[in-house]
Amino acid sequence: MARVAAILLVVAVGQSFPLIAGGFDISVASTMGLVSIVISQWMVGGGNVLSAVALGLATGALVGLANGLIVAVLDVTPFITTLGTLTFLRGLADQLANGGSIIGLPAALGFWGRNNWGPVPSAAVISVCGVVVAWFLLERTRFGLYLFAIGGSREAARIAGVRVRRAEVLAYVVCGVYAGLAGVMLTARVSIGQASLGRGFDLLSIATAVIGGVAIGGGVGRLSGVVAGAILLTVLTTGLDIAGVNSFYQQMATGAVLVLAVTAANARRLWRVWFPKGKWGAGS
Repeated sequence: MARVAAILLVVAVGQSFPLIAGGFDISVASTMGLVSIVISQWMVGGGNVLSAVALGLATGALVGLANGLIVAVLDVTPFITTLGTLTFLRGLADQLANGGSIIGLPAALGFWGRNNWGPVPSAAVISVCGVVVAWFLLERTRFGLYLFAIGGSREAARIAGVRVRRAEVLAYVVCGVYAGLAGVMLTARVSIGQASLGRGFDLLSIATAVIGGVAIGGGVGRLSGVVAGAILLTVLTTGLDIAGVNSFYQQMATGAVLVLAVTAANARRLWRVWFPKGKWGAGS
């Protein structure tokens, strides 16, 4: 469960950056697949594992940069931009792999997602490190402050002197880097390079972040909630697997949990607006 949750957590943490800024990225799954193919070909061709990891992160950053520039500079909506990127990357990855899978990856790659670091799965340690870095960026830098400001009101942030376009581009770059890291981890876990490896993580990452309290539309979100969302979804799907529930009902359950979580968050927000703390004896 820790290995499964770790990969989902990494993608969801990266997804939180554009979400907080008022956007989202549905191309993360295709980015993971492209990274899987790129690093697998690199290692099969003689490249070492460490350089492959760096190449995977760079590939994710490049995809994020392209998304950010199209959204922020060309003013194309995040949905259209990342949908187009999703389709393009999926075709590119399949073309690079000739529609197949890449095998024969070095055993040392397992260090990045399959092996244990002492008693703890390596994927879990990597995901915790990713959360710490993301927390620092969001809570201890101006970049994080700017993202919350942009998500709250893009125009107000611009008037206040925030370089909105640059912050939005960086948000998508961070998302791409985390998707690249997740692609490396998932490739290490299954020991195979495949274009479809990350399929499903696009919507799951958004669901995880939203269940954790990151508001669609921006301006609100905490990484502690994203961690809780990843754990909740992993426990839910693992429990349903153990219970022998078929995959169709699992998808229905995941969708229902997402809707209920968003509904509860909206109801709580409305309650605080209608009955602020101290008014008519109501609590926060």
